[in-house]
Amino acid sequence: MIYNNQKRFNEFLNSIEEINPKTLSIRLKEMEKDGIIKRQIYHETPVRIEYHLTQKGKELRPILEQMALFSLKYCCDQIFDNPDPVKIGKITARSFGKYDA
Repeated sequence: MIYNNQKRFNEFLNSIEEINPKTLSIRLKEMEKDGIIKRQIYHETPVRIEYHLTQKGKELRPILEQMALFSLKYCCDQIFDNPDPVKIGKITARSFGKYDA
């Protein structure tokens, strides 16, 4: 989410299926505590809060991408109600290509 320039609580909340605000709040606090994200408060009216990746968080990107691609390749039937094998194949082929050694 944050890799897609989503920075605010409601943007995260709207993009994650079936997550409640309390759970999201807890996860954001955990990631902040672990140094993965930084919370920035803008003293405006109304107050605006944005979350940004730290360097540590940015360095997790390749790992998270690999995990997501693995899930698409091997567990798509558990992720999607009606997975389209053609679309999944195109996504994984295009994405895995940049990690081939």
